[in-house]
Amino acid sequence: MGVRGLTTYINNNQNLFMKRYYLHDSKLVIDGNSLCAQLYRSMISFSAFGGDYDKYASHTKTFFKNLRKCNITPFIIFDGCHEHRKLKTVFSRLRSKLKGTACLDPVTQDSLQIFPYLLKDVFTQVLNELQISYTVCAFEADDEIAALARYFDCPVLSYDSDFFIYNVKYIPFNTLEVKAQCVEEKDNKFFALECRLFTVEYFCKHFSDLQPELLPLLATLLGNDYVKKRVFNKFFSQLKLQKTKKKKNSQQRNIHALFVWLQNETFDTAVQKVLGRLKIHQKSKVCAIIKRSVEGYHNNQCQSLKYFNLSEYVSKNNKELKMPDIIDEDCSDSENEKSDTDVSSDSDDSTDEESVEEAVEAIEIKEPVNTGPNRLPEWVVEKIRHNQIPKIFLNLYYHHFHICNPQAEDFTEDDSFFCVLPVLRYLFDMLTDYSHDKCFYIGRELRHYRKFIIDRDYSVPRPFEITFPELSADQLKKCFYHFIDIKLPSLDWSDIELLPTNFQLFAISLLWWISYCNVPEFHLHSLVLTYIMLSVIDERTGTSRGAFHFNNKHSKKIEEFKNRVTDETNEELFLNKNKVLYEDCVVAASVLLKHFEIDESVRKRPKSYDIKKIHCMAQFQVSLQAINSLNTFCGSPFDCTTYYRCYNGVFVYNIALKLENQKDPMNFLRQYLKGSHTVLLLYKSIFSVLNNLMEKMKLSTIPWSPKKKRPRRKKNETDENDISFIVKGFESDVKI
Repeated sequence: MGVRGLTTYINNNQNLFMKRYYLHDSKLVIDGNSLCAQLYRSMISFSAFGGDYDKYASHTKTFFKNLRKCNITPFIIFDGCHEHRKLKTVFSRLRSKLKGTACLDPVTQDSLQIFPYLLKDVFTQVLNELQISYTVCAFEADDEIAALARYFDCPVLSYDSDFFIYNVKYIPFNTLEVKAQCVEEKDNKFFALECRLFTVEYFCKHFSDLQPELLPLLATLLGNDYVKKRVFNKFFSQLKLQKTKKKKNSQQRNIHALFVWLQNETFDTAVQKVLGRLKIHQKSKVCAIIKRSVEGYHNNQCQSLKYFNLSEYVSKNNKELKMPDIIDEDCSDSENEKSDTDVSSDSDDSTDEESVEEAVEAIEIKEPVNTGPNRLPEWVVEKIRHNQIPKIFLNLYYHHFHICNPQAEDFTEDDSFFCVLPVLRYLFDMLTDYSHDKCFYIGRELRHYRKFIIDRDYSVPRPFEITFPELSADQLKKCFYHFIDIKLPSLDWSDIELLPTNFQLFAISLLWWISYCNVPEFHLHSLVLTYIMLSVIDERTGTSRGAFHFNNKHSKKIEEFKNRVTDETNEELFLNKNKVLYEDCVVAASVLLKHFEIDESVRKRPKSYDIKKIHCMAQFQVSLQAINSLNTFCGSPFDCTTYYRCYNGVFVYNIALKLENQKDPMNFLRQYLKGSHTVLLLYKSIFSVLNNLMEKMKLSTIPWSPKKKRPRRKKNETDENDISFIVKGFESDVKI
């Protein structure tokens, strides 16, 4: 939910409200979505180029190695699909991301927080590699995170202000020193992570033993997903605010005033006084929404326990919150205390009765919401928990729409996700047993979001006359072949089987990309070379990323290896990547490592940043994820692609620049990587198989044309259409 301004308020007073703490020899419950984002924010990255996933994976591994060094056992929980009440917030954030992405380039990428397309997938792939326990909730994870932390009596790691309200030990990520340090206490030495620990008990002591059960009420009054803050404008307009010389905005002053006011109240008296500021016809509705909001912070059920092999623990049932009686008297200004100071941002709203009336009317009171997984069938929950359905498609099943997060792409072209709509429709049909005529894709049209209809024109015939949960493992795998055979006709599976196992899905994704997008030949070469660099050369030489340091360290070796006499007459296919020689990898790395840094031409001339190349690669990332998701969904007939071992946006872009004007990219690379014989053999052999596949499928690449300039946006252009489909119920349907 999030409490606006509360994190800032506590951060500004962290020496008062949080203890210095050394985290070690402990369990730790982690908010997966939050940690994934915070780790990316904490590193230097090049998001304008589509994601340096190898660098992010290394950064993530270092974090978990430090946890292990301190004997900290992590339990990670991810959010599932969106709650209905959060949809407007979700679309509002997406609209903001879209505006940021439209401005993304090598200059702005440092200041804009735009996450690469495959970031969450890379994060979970690292967890799988390190064998770290995690699970995915059916819906929002906050309740389960808090319940699991209470069960373990251990801290929560997140960066979400809601955890200041839940009665748990909470470590905000921004207070955590991620490097392990040796600590000595009472002749005992151990490794620990220094941080700040927030507990409700410690916090409440600073407000004359404020009752902890009042904190959820404070969060409700400040506004959350259940109720807008302006519902309580009358209350805030008559709240005494502290006079201060420090520059604090109205939200910070309101938060402090609420804490001071609540320290002299019980839950019942506080609720009665809040409701006393409302009109009679508003009270019952607002009382119900306060009840529902406060109960949201007291959920004790934790469905995740059995997925962490803790099934012996029985979740406690939630207790219904007893609300005070409503006094049916209209509010009277004469009975209320006036504030000594005005509330700067709310002074106008507080006198606007229509605004409050509209906010109260907008509240939807329904039956108590079941926050457990029972809104989803058990088979869906089980498959999500066991990673048999990619979590990105939970919304597709529950809401019948899929939202694609913005990524770096050409905003004058069609949404890059359009190329995989047939995959989306197939997954929807399988999940819903072919029972719906349409689903929706919430995507981009120029700079605006639109709701696109995906009708049965995108469907393929069902593979079996039984439902998805009834399919056997063998039938599931046949579903993958069934779809690909229809959508990529004449694909020769025997050729695919020749390729390295970790390249097979990558190759199918390349063929899909070429079939449904306009792909120039040098882009194909740049992607294959990136795969070889990250999956083969890195495995032999280590993941060094400093070209100057590497070449200095291995200067003698490089010269020696270059001068070797090798037999280059081998015409047989060389597709065993394990036979690529270390010596050849060192020579290739000495040439290629510099391409992991932004090219100097782009730094000196930011306008040379070619958004058309970025757009083409965005389409490939979408294709790669879609084919891998389909593979997972169908029981993994192929090894999943490890994204951080096959894609680095800066490297792909720089190699594409290098090859752009070459009439024969293969011949150029033969000269460019001279001395790395087995690397070139692998590269040549992979291309031989790909060319053979493309010839059988009658696929071809296209000539490259110079980039188009981005049209400048007119200053007086309105954003009204950006949110019309959200506010008015998605009327802006577009059939594609």
